[in-house]
Amino acid sequence: MSEHEVLSVLAFGAHPDDIECGCAGMLARCAERGDRLTIAIAARGDSASSELPPDELAALRSREARASAGLIGAELIELGLDDGAIALNDRNRSLVTDVIRRCSADAVITHFDKDYGSDHNNLLALVLDASVNATVARFATDHRPIARIPAVFMMEPLGGFGFQPEVYVDITGTLATKRRMLECHRSQIEWMSRYGGMDFREYIEVVARFRGYQCGTRYAEGFIAHKSFAHVPPIRLLP
Repeated sequence: MSEHEVLSVLAFGAHPDDIECGCAGMLARCAERGDRLTIAIAARGDSASSELPPDELAALRSREARASAGLIGAELIELGLDDGAIALNDRNRSLVTDVIRRCSADAVITHFDKDYGSDHNNLLALVLDASVNATVARFATDHRPIARIPAVFMMEPLGGFGFQPEVYVDITGTLATKRRMLECHRSQIEWMSRYGGMDFREYIEVVARFRGYQCGTRYAEGFIAHKSFAHVPPIRLLP
């Protein structure tokens, strides 16, 4: 794989808006260099409202996710699990494996291994298993096995607790796109404002500015490469 080869980059979040918060600036950089982008969402986001019933909320959040993905030309894949149902079981492992095969991922960006909530932490575990299973012919899914195990990168968790990046991506030129992608998730911005007294738009800018200070640029996102056999590529994959 050469440095300038078009890559297939899969951003795999537990819920709608997780990707926008954690790595949308980097994805916008990937779009600029011509990579093939996929955003996958495991759960429907059906619990983050005190007013809307679960199915109505899930439909709204699906529309928001589709609008966000469209801003960078990313394919959107939704597994349709209920919130709290990203369990470590064979069915979910198979679903995640098939997503990795479907997009022939070279790199997968997902949650940090000390994130909050079982949905986030279990999705990372599923991705790690699935990234290996995706290459194994005897592990049957709807799509054919891929040739090599993709690299897996962990994105910053909400609040940044225990997270010290090892890889920084300058998003000075794409912060505005990251903000527009997050603003597509209006239902979640409103929910976070009421539920946690948090301005989600301000939050992503503060974090990006802090990570920018750490690496000597205006705005940045930070990542940690998961280190295990065959997951670590010999070249830099992120922009």
